[in-house]
Parts: sequence; C-alpha cells; structure tokens
Amino acid sequence: MPTETSKERPIDWPTVLALALIAFWVLILATGLGTPAGRITNPDGVPIQGDYLGVYTAGTFALHGEPLAAYDWERHKAAQHALSNNPESTFFPWPYPPSFLLVAGALALLPYYFSMLTWGLTTFAAFAAAVAKITTSRRDMILMLATPAPWLNLYIGQNGALTATFVGFGLVLLPSRPILAGVFIGLLSIKPHLGLLIPFALLAGGYYLAFASAAATAAALALATTAVFGVAPWLAMPEQLGRVTEVVRTAQETEKLQSLFGMARCLSAPVDWALGMQAAFAVVLAGGVIWLWRRRDVTFDLKAAGLAAAMTLASPYQFVYDLVILTIAQAFLLRHMAATREASPNEARAMLIANLLVFLFAYWHIPLGVVGSAIVMGLILRRIANERRGAERTGKGCPSVALFSARA
Repeated sequence: MPTETSKERPIDWPTVLALALIAFWVLILATGLGTPAGRITNPDGVPIQGDYLGVYTAGTFALHGEPLAAYDWERHKAAQHALSNNPESTFFPWPYPPSFLLVAGALALLPYYFSMLTWGLTTFAAFAAAVAKITTSRRDMILMLATPAPWLNLYIGQNGALTATFVGFGLVLLPSRPILAGVFIGLLSIKPHLGLLIPFALLAGGYYLAFASAAATAAALALATTAVFGVAPWLAMPEQLGRVTEVVRTAQETEKLQSLFGMARCLSAPVDWALGMQAAFAVVLAGGVIWLWRRRDVTFDLKAAGLAAAMTLASPYQFVYDLVILTIAQAFLLRHMAATREASPNEARAMLIANLLVFLFAYWHIPLGVVGSAIVMGLILRRIANERRGAERTGKGCPSVALFSARA
C-alpha cells in the first residue's frame, strides 16, 4: 500500500491556469509577429501604427541632435506619418521629460522592428526579475507573470514594464539597501506623475537616506540630460505638459484613461467635476499613504502593496500599461500572505476578477482597470485592518517591525 509520503500531491490549479495564460500570451504575441500582417512591421518592413511610433521617432530626433523636435507636435506628427507611411495614422505625442530621450535615442540606433522587439523583451525581463525578487516562491512568481497588464504593455510597446521595474526594485530593496532603492525610485522621474505618492511614503516611514538617494538620482539624470541635449528641451516641457493636459481634458475615448477621472468622464461627468473628484481622491490617497507608512503595527509588505496600489489610482493620466504597477502591488500582497500563511479562496477570486477587468476594459468601453485597482486596494486594506486588530489583541507591534522600520 502507498504510504502517506508517496501519495501524489493534488494538482495546483491556480498554477496550471497561470501557466496556460502565459502560454496564451506568448502564442498571441508569437503568432502576431509571425503572420504576414505582422505586429510590428508589415511585410514591406513599414511599421504598424502603434504607441511605439512616438518613442522611436522622438528617439530618432534625439539621435540626430534635434531633441527639441520631439516637443514640436507638427514635426513629430510628420515624422510618425512618414515612418508608418500613413498620413492618417494616430499621432502619439512625446509627453515625457527630456531624460527619457536618452533611452529613446539609444533605441533609435536599431532598425524599427528590432528596436521595438528589444525594448519590449528587455523591459519585460527586468519586470520579471523584480517580481522574482518580491515573491517568495516560484508559484507566486508564475501567478504574477500571468497577469494581463504586463502582456498588454508588451503588445503595444509601451513603458509600463520599465516603470513597474523601478517601483518593484525600489520598494523591495528599501528596508535592506535604501541607497540602491533610492536610485531605482529616482529613475522613475522619467514618468514623474506616477511617483507623486512615493515621497510621502519615504518621509512618513523615515526612509530619509532613500529619499536623498532618489532626489540625487533624479537630479543627476536631469544634469546628464542637460549636458547631452542642452536646456532647450527642458524649457519646452511646460508647454508640452499643457498640450497633454488639454488632450486628457478633451479625450473622446475616455475608457482608455484607467482612473477615477476616466470613469467619471466615461459616465458623462463634466470635465471640471471629474478633475475635482480625481484631485480630492489623490489627496485622500496621499493622506492614507502617510498614515500607513507611519504605522508600526503594519508590516512592510502591506505598506509596499498599499503604496503601489495607490500609485495606480492617484493620477488622472493613467493607461492600461501603467497598471503593470498593480501587479507589483499584488506581488507584495502575495508575499504578505506567504509570510503569514493566511490566504482565502475569496481573496484569490477577487484578484482574479481584478485582473480580468484589466483585460476586458477595451471590450466593454469602460475604464474597468480602475475598478481592478480598487479591488486590489480593498484586499490590501482588509489585510491591514486584520493585522492591526491582531496587534491590538496581543498588545504588540508586528513581529517584523524591528526589521522593516529601520530609520535609514
């Protein structure tokens, strides 16, 4: 008769489902790249219309010593139309600081097809490394790599995997290596609106060394950019931000904005009302982050998860590719579950629903991604409340507070 130890373990269906989803994403991308229509270029080598056109053309300007042209809408639009050989194609403006032109310029050294492929695969690999660093088991890493946001980002050639990498490494290294963590956080200055809540967390949590490192990294990046491109691109930034703000205010495809502002506009709320709601919500989130990161009865993993989830909710200018950061939030939540050895089927179902909403937003023409972010935030807040109640019952702080609240 078989002994207890020789019995086969039951099938881990979540892992099987996650592996199947990863295979699905790979199949979609691989067949898209291999079909005659192409996903990056057509059979004649002409780029297919997509977000990466804006990155590549801006990088080409920077590579040829004309970084200011990336902020000239007419020149940038003409360059994209010429590259795609389609004067009616959608225009993708350059809304980023000049520091991001350093990356775009390097990418423009390659032909378009290999540039987009290199960009997508490299940033996805970096994101996977961040997830591997956060999660405590191969199973949890697989579950996180199956979430839809990273694959949607890879599909369109956007920068969500890169920004999520900075957030993931910045947070997971914060307790043990604050200076290096600050470097990653400072690199997020290439998309500053995503990191607006991070200074509140660092200061409230007492991570002053990481805060200084992040500020120094952002400053050094700006100085290096100025040395390469001069001051002119920085002077063009305010006007460019004004144009981008107007585009957001007047956007017709409001379902693409995965924010409270986008949801309000999708439900026909006036622009000023929607912006007011978003601003008030951002203030509440900032206050919540300060409160959370000051707590000594909440473990670091929940603080990191709460901050990452709040980052996906704070800005009105939030697209589905920015929700790769939501996967980082879920990775920290799984890390907390592994540490406490507490998980419930309802939490698993809720996370599955949240990720399904991220995937389905385009089909329902509603910004469902913000609902997914809210669901994940709700799970984190529930965990925080349970942990605080447990600390109150025992009359002690969290066991890991001494490790994670070092005031660097």
